[in-house]
Amino acid sequence: MDIFVGRQPILNQNKKTYAYELLFRDSLKNSFPGIDGNTGTSRLLANTFFSMGISEITGNHPGFINFTKELILNRTPLLFPKESIVIEILEDVEPDKAVEDAIKEFRKKGYKVALDDFIFDKKYTNLIKLSNIIKFDLMATPLDTIAGLVKALKAKFNITLLAEKVETHEEFEQAKEMGFTLFQGYFFSKPEVITKTDIPSSKMTLLNLISEIGKGSMSFDKLAQMIKNDISVSYKLMKFINSPYFRRTNEISSVKDAVSFLGEDTIKQFVRVLAAAGLNDNKPDELMRLSIVRARMCELIGKHIKTPFSGEELFTMGLFSTIDAMLDKDMKTILTEISFSKKVSDGLLGNNQTFNDLLCLCTCFENGAWAACSLPEEENKELTVHLPSIYMDALKMADNFLKM
Repeated sequence: MDIFVGRQPILNQNKKTYAYELLFRDSLKNSFPGIDGNTGTSRLLANTFFSMGISEITGNHPGFINFTKELILNRTPLLFPKESIVIEILEDVEPDKAVEDAIKEFRKKGYKVALDDFIFDKKYTNLIKLSNIIKFDLMATPLDTIAGLVKALKAKFNITLLAEKVETHEEFEQAKEMGFTLFQGYFFSKPEVITKTDIPSSKMTLLNLISEIGKGSMSFDKLAQMIKNDISVSYKLMKFINSPYFRRTNEISSVKDAVSFLGEDTIKQFVRVLAAAGLNDNKPDELMRLSIVRARMCELIGKHIKTPFSGEELFTMGLFSTIDAMLDKDMKTILTEISFSKKVSDGLLGNNQTFNDLLCLCTCFENGAWAACSLPEEENKELTVHLPSIYMDALKMADNFLKM
């Protein structure tokens, strides 16, 4: 069975990654064909975690996982280390004595429990007492409608509040002011303020480096010398080349050897990612991780479908699809100030349908919105077979790069 696993970041008040919510399907269809939800979820959990290892998916952060009533009563969460998961109780789980007894057992054994998509009812009082985290879906329960409830919960219970589907910085700030300390949503991937200020000179240097590697012919010796002249870049290159991503048996000990080993395409990727990381300073790490995942996914997907772009161009467009959030400027303004080819610029501006479809496929994995994918399974059977491994490769590249 092909396993489709999406992960949504959960950030703390400082926009640091606290955990990921994990989303599962066995195809791009938003259902479990021919099997009930409990059987399907159990099978996916087993295949995913026992085959891959949860740390490969979550990067050693806890994973929030939805459990149905049947899975709770069967004590399925106990199959996984308590440090690796947070047990999410679905909103349709009736809080009867059997459920409460199971949750008491989970808590006694050190597991964390979250109530998903919470809407208050007196019948949930015992579950609230047993839980560590309460999640509010801001689409279903906007912040303005739950101010009194949030205040009462904080006064009566020792509970952590998580705001889900936070899509703007204004919502993030409002939720934080109300007492929420965990946040889920893609507010961090959008510009905070659209400004007319110039791009700082330090960041322009990074953008000029991107322009340099975009020239027709590249000198490995010149590039190696440029990297050696910057101790920070040299250090990061050596750490990257010797990371588990490359599965090397022998370490590489010189910048020149590292550049030669990576080859032209990969060294260009490294420089682009490094430059993007510099543009991303003072931003959540999750924004950079998201950018690298998109870049790698776009590049690898391009090997299975026909596009007007090279792999290098697809990587570049995926990587810089969030440059507006990195620089807090609108995309059109940014692209008048830096040197990308017209083809790449058109893609970043949303003027190429093929790239729009690829980016939609990436965001579908980010959000777990499988049914929204623009490349239907029936028309791209070869691609859909490879999508799970493509996504896992992208996650590994991003996580290893961010360890530098």
